[in-house]
Amino acid sequence: MIETDKKKWENYTVWLGNMAGLALLEEVDTAPKPGLVDSLSNGAHRDMNLLTFQRSADALIPYFWKFAETGIQMSEKPEGCFLKIRQIGIQAEEAMYEATGQINTHKGAVFTMGILCAAAGICYKKYGQVSISRLIVQEQKMVKNILLNELDLIQIQNSGDTHGKKNLCTYGSRGIRGEAADGYPSVINLALPVIRQGKKEGRNWNLVKIQALFTLMSQVEDGNILSRCKSEGLKEVQKLSKEFLLSGGAYSKGAIEELTKLDTYFIHKNYSSGGCADLLAAAIFLSEIEEAWAGK
Repeated sequence: MIETDKKKWENYTVWLGNMAGLALLEEVDTAPKPGLVDSLSNGAHRDMNLLTFQRSADALIPYFWKFAETGIQMSEKPEGCFLKIRQIGIQAEEAMYEATGQINTHKGAVFTMGILCAAAGICYKKYGQVSISRLIVQEQKMVKNILLNELDLIQIQNSGDTHGKKNLCTYGSRGIRGEAADGYPSVINLALPVIRQGKKEGRNWNLVKIQALFTLMSQVEDGNILSRCKSEGLKEVQKLSKEFLLSGGAYSKGAIEELTKLDTYFIHKNYSSGGCADLLAAAIFLSEIEEAWAGK
């Protein structure tokens, strides 16, 4: 490796990691988000607030650098890269818990951002640039076989020690493992198009993010909702989210008032679409990558 390439790759891993951390902050800063932590409300949470999420994001950024660096270093061994970043992910979770006083703010986001940062690193090493389509191709090479085998094994064993495993055994919901194994279709086909369109139309950025979040909430089997409120709660969240979108969504007159009412109701029902919030952060991250490479 010549020195200029090494420096170029180092700079890119730092940029990617910083963008991933910024995407987490962009997600939590989006407001109002019914049931979720934001600058206006702690949502359906008594153990965390805006500051908790900010501390968590700051603590995770150095690990996002490591995820991207691992993608560059192991670009020819995608499945080995995935196994390596899972080890780094455990360290990242420990840093998160230390920063938050043992509160789980971003465990799901660590999994997803780790995969996406590494896949972006692989793309940059292979092609000298990153496109969303190429990133997802590399992501699939990294995770698909491993995660599909894991999902099969969990179902065969029919037991789980995590919310994700329990949701799979109880409801057949494949959760974030299934999302990753399928190439993040909720991000690529639901949230990212909303963000692209909102940017193209020059919409208010906060409202664009809310619109993308509700698009996710209307269709995604959110594991956090399933764990908290079972399938009945998930169905109601999806129904209310669809109704919000059909009434004009975040861009309609009176949207903020309606969101405030929904926040009160979601808090009462203990609804918190944390899985969708993580997917929104992923969509924001990919949007930033896409925008940075536009026209290059």
